[in-house]
Amino acid sequence: MNKKIYYVTNNSGKFEEVKDFFDKMGSSFKVEQYAIEVDEIQSLDQKIVVLDKVKKAFEVVKQPLLLDDGGLFFAAYNQFPGTLSKFVFQGLGFKGLFKLVEEDNRASFILQLAYTDGLQTQLFEGVCYGTIIIPEDLSSHPKLPFTAIFKPEGSDKTLAQLRYTDDFFHFSFRQQALKKFIDWYQTQ
Repeated sequence: MNKKIYYVTNNSGKFEEVKDFFDKMGSSFKVEQYAIEVDEIQSLDQKIVVLDKVKKAFEVVKQPLLLDDGGLFFAAYNQFPGTLSKFVFQGLGFKGLFKLVEEDNRASFILQLAYTDGLQTQLFEGVCYGTIIIPEDLSSHPKLPFTAIFKPEGSDKTLAQLRYTDDFFHFSFRQQALKKFIDWYQTQ
């Protein structure tokens, strides 16, 4: 019997990746999107942000759920843009982001995945190291703009170019965290 779990996100690109992952893993979960906007507190500490979001989401969903907070972190700055990635991009666009990394283009995607069933809450982290590049083609999934400019270590392609390839799992910070969740859940 499949266990039903909700993935709380308004972002169709995120959910597409999550659903594909659970389908490929052949897991015992039936994952469904719960599309709500969860108010996000302001903090540079990603774990504090995601723990607050998962608590707020559970008050609405009242069922076992997963949600995540992912951010792009530039090596040249302290925890930045991190939890503010979406807003920094909205304010600066690609041109402004490229200016921020002119001297040091190293970056990492860090994702905190939170699970709660109302009784227990657990966090799982996924990380991908790489560099910010100016690609010939800035197209990516419209809801995932950073994938067009982020090239993971060990790849000659951006995350956007890797997205629908067999190599994507190796570089996906979200799928790393989801795998950790499944491994943990099976021990409960």
